[in-house]
Amino acid sequence: MPLAADLGGRAGARSLLPAALWALLASAMLVESDIYRYITLAFAIFALVRHKLEVRQVSRDWLALLCYAWAVYALVRFVLGIVLYDQKGTSEWLYAFPALFPLVGVALYATRRSLFAAGTLLLACGLAGLLATLDFGTIFAGERAAPLFHHNPIHAGVGGSMLFLTSVFWLLHAAETGRLAGRLKWPMLALGLATAALSLIGVLGAQSKGAWLALAATMGFMALLSLYHLAGRWRLHLLGGLIVLAVAVAAAAAPYVVKVAGSTADAVLTMLDTALTTKDPVGAMQATIADETVPSAMRERLMLWSNALELIGQSPLVGWGNAWLGEWKRTTYADVGYTLLHNGYLEILVRHGLFGLAVLSVFVLAAAGRVNAAHREGRIGASTAAYLYSMSFFFFATITTNSNNRLALGESFFLLAGGAVFAILLARRPQSS
Repeated sequence: MPLAADLGGRAGARSLLPAALWALLASAMLVESDIYRYITLAFAIFALVRHKLEVRQVSRDWLALLCYAWAVYALVRFVLGIVLYDQKGTSEWLYAFPALFPLVGVALYATRRSLFAAGTLLLACGLAGLLATLDFGTIFAGERAAPLFHHNPIHAGVGGSMLFLTSVFWLLHAAETGRLAGRLKWPMLALGLATAALSLIGVLGAQSKGAWLALAATMGFMALLSLYHLAGRWRLHLLGGLIVLAVAVAAAAAPYVVKVAGSTADAVLTMLDTALTTKDPVGAMQATIADETVPSAMRERLMLWSNALELIGQSPLVGWGNAWLGEWKRTTYADVGYTLLHNGYLEILVRHGLFGLAVLSVFVLAAAGRVNAAHREGRIGASTAAYLYSMSFFFFATITTNSNNRLALGESFFLLAGGAVFAILLARRPQSS
């Protein structure tokens, strides 16, 4: 949430309502619910009614046109799947959400002065939620104890990691914009550091191996980012802090991680060795599935991925649309019991093939370029750019092992991150200087 004061001034009393609404839109980090959808619709209506000029300006942008065109394509395909094949899939209409990105961006820009307050409120609620739900005794005994208010521990691990990253960059943003030099310095430091520390404990207790790997990779990415993207004291602050944090967490969590993930790591290494030796990755996957000593969660995930690869191989370019669920019944491991594929990229490829993945790639690359350009021009601060990069990196890492893009966490992330791209577009207008 640190996209804030570098696009405008400090918040006033009129910013309290939008701050609360933005915090609710991002609240999927804390509570797994659909409230973000209603908030998104409210912001879209607000943009259409109160900021028609900005909506027209944004809608002429080629990236906005791509979002609209993709949404039309996804909806038409969804309707045709129902009419022609009597198949509605599983919430396939969610792929039309990109149509809302430009409108969310307009609302984000219009209420930019409320965003730091929104981040503060989110962290305060997150800290309260962590204090209420963390079971320190169970966690430190090596047992699973998921924090916050999610439907399962995996979602809690991802949400806790996102809250941790938000805490870190909220603090960096507060320092960058001079807020830590004021009378609220110590309360703000206490809020940010306590939320970050308890979030990490919660992520550990959630025992989501995918979230652990994604967060570890993100820490490495943030270190590289500080070397190549940030300048001066920001580079030293972030890099030094990451090194200290990484060493401390690694030392404290190593025995715990080995206990929880050791058998899965051994099975993965064995499968990779078999795949490299036999040059048959599919055969190695099937052999791992057949091995009863492999942890059941890993075996089930491999079954899902094997089924997905079968479907992708049959329709690689444009996928199956709504019809994929019917075809699923004819796959090798159709009796696995799940249809959530636990891999966001496979989710896209099964439904929309390489075409769908290409559209996503174009948006992501264009978005990264725009964030970088805005940072170079001084339109957004270093902390905001680094937050957008790091949160996006983390999220795209998590969907290699989970279907987070089809959950509240993923949908709200895409709405906020996609909206930020168009808020930045408005910030870069010549008249906004």
